[in-house]
Amino acid sequence: MATALSEIQREARIRLVEAHLLAENDNNINAIVETFGTQAYFVLNGLRLEGKDQIQSIYEGFGFGGNGGFSELNAKAEKWHIADDSIVLELTLSGVHTKEWNGIAATNNKFEVTVAAIFSFDEEGKLESERVYFDMTLVLKQLGVM
Repeated sequence: MATALSEIQREARIRLVEAHLLAENDNNINAIVETFGTQAYFVLNGLRLEGKDQIQSIYEGFGFGGNGGFSELNAKAEKWHIADDSIVLELTLSGVHTKEWNGIAATNNKFEVTVAAIFSFDEEGKLESERVYFDMTLVLKQLGVM
């Protein structure tokens, strides 16, 4: 069972997640990765990636940092759910498919999808994990490949 957070700890976690979202929307890959701790992991629809190198790779492949499959990426937090052991965000993620992504040639189609992102924290106050879930079928339909 998680111990209760102090207001200072709670506010620090909120500020970290805000900084993470700002870095995503600024396409600042270094700032995104910096929000993660040394033993961090990332889960995308059940696929678990370990360590900052793999985390950076998945972000870059998607388009954060400006070189992946999507451009004009925007992550808009719609609702925040704050608990003592995690922060859960309901987000709207949108972008344009402008380069090859996962073997799919660029379609130049826009996508917009609801995302659930669950953030947990390590002892140093960094992200221990980010677990992201969204409807991939909806994205593929919007890209026109399904």
